[in-house]
Amino acid sequence: MPRRATYTETMSVIERRIAAGEYMLKDLPGERKLAEETGVSYMTARKAVLALIDKGVLARSESGTLTVAPEHEAKSAATTRVALLIPAYPSPYLTYLRRSVDHATVGKPIQFRAFEYAHWDDGIVKEALDGCDGVVIVPSTEPIPQRVRKALTAGPAKAVFLDGDLSELGVPSIRLFPDRHIRGLLDHLADAGYEPIHCLNTQGKNPEIDRRIDLWRAHILEHDIDGNLWDDPTPPYEDPMLRAHAAMKHIIKTTPRPLGAFVCTTQPAALGAMRACYEAGVEVGRDIAICTINNEPTGWYFCPSLTGLETPDFEPLLHPCFDWFASERPWKGDLIVEPVEIPLFIGESTTGARVTANR
Repeated sequence: MPRRATYTETMSVIERRIAAGEYMLKDLPGERKLAEETGVSYMTARKAVLALIDKGVLARSESGTLTVAPEHEAKSAATTRVALLIPAYPSPYLTYLRRSVDHATVGKPIQFRAFEYAHWDDGIVKEALDGCDGVVIVPSTEPIPQRVRKALTAGPAKAVFLDGDLSELGVPSIRLFPDRHIRGLLDHLADAGYEPIHCLNTQGKNPEIDRRIDLWRAHILEHDIDGNLWDDPTPPYEDPMLRAHAAMKHIIKTTPRPLGAFVCTTQPAALGAMRACYEAGVEVGRDIAICTINNEPTGWYFCPSLTGLETPDFEPLLHPCFDWFASERPWKGDLIVEPVEIPLFIGESTTGARVTANR
């Protein structure tokens, strides 16, 4: 069977890129750059481009630059351009959020692309807000500058916050861990007889982290339980696990026994604390209880397994957001959107007993 012509392979690469939204916020490169990117000669890249122009996929502007042909965009089933802005930080949790948003677009008339941003003044933030119909934003712990806060509500793109709260500005916000479920986790510790119940935070501060700390503080006051706040926020885009490891080493050396229970605001803080306990010969689940408010999907697999609220399936909460992006109407309903139920996984880190479940 004869090998397919190289220029047709190059055509396929360009078409796949267009379908994946790679040129959603940027212009297509010229033939020389395309040749370099796809590993073919300039003449092969040029032949592929001319074929795509003939096919009605590409067009050439008066200035000579390549664009996606308006007729091709009109024919595309993807009629709504949606971007996900996610902090440029290596995290399994952020990867999970990214996959979930991507999966929620499947089968919908949406052209979707995820973009990482390194700070709020990163050019990609403005490009997404200027060039898309809708933008889903996972906020970093860096404070949002006033000019960016204004851009989030000024359009042209509609913005939704994911795992954050900017409802005060009228931005619809998907809050993954409602107050009542966090209180349920705290009730589990109190009902198990743990005292004191401390709070450990090494995540960079933002309104979401402040809310979790406030809920812990209100709970110990309401139930007249002793507890200290160990609050050492990590700078934006740095690893809170390392700082939690150092914090727990200090706590073990300076805190009288019994150590009680520690509610960690995030899973990385819990993991750093658990490692410090292991190194100090403090057995998690027997000598100390450690749990996390948001238990990432990996929590079950640690040894000991980590107690915490399981990350909910939030894809159904995204669908009304996508419909809103595609419409001309204002947002309807509550600005804070939350899942109805979130399972509390009780692991060995707060029981010391073997846990069995269908996994």
